[in-house]
Amino acid sequence: MDIKLIIMDVDGVLTDGRIILDDNGVEYKFFDVKDGHIFHIVRNLGFKVALVSGRYSKVTEIRAEQLGVNDLYQNQHVKIEAFNTLKNKYGLADKNIAYIGDDLIDIPPMILAGFSACPKDADEEVKKVADYISPYFGGRGAVRNIVEEILKLQDQWNRVLEKYLLLDKYDKL
Repeated sequence: MDIKLIIMDVDGVLTDGRIILDDNGVEYKFFDVKDGHIFHIVRNLGFKVALVSGRYSKVTEIRAEQLGVNDLYQNQHVKIEAFNTLKNKYGLADKNIAYIGDDLIDIPPMILAGFSACPKDADEEVKKVADYISPYFGGRGAVRNIVEEILKLQDQWNRVLEKYLLLDKYDKL
């Protein structure tokens, strides 16, 4: 496996799927800090990361900027179009792309991707096409778990551990 680009949905994958609107129409979403930290890790390893959402949200823009996401596509009702645009932008083959989704709209790019995954609470049809189903729910650690799985499959997880745990300094680890 040679993944270079990780594309993911937002609502239900990076968030728990809840959208809270207050009396003034202000939108709130719930993101998990553990999911967020993995973006820093993969960027340092040279991966590109893109968010592709079926709806527009200012909150998503803000979070994408905080996470250092390379590309953000919103109002994407045919997500395969964003998938192909990103593939061409970075000169990649389908096999170099991982796609994380949770709903029917995510199935076409999941089928094309070299590796596809979904949270535990994804739609049953999505689970049928996923290469990997996280034991975690969307917005509750699924992205972290899935990206760690990608790094393990590509024999890059030990590089992460070496950096964070200073494995070369501790023989017992």
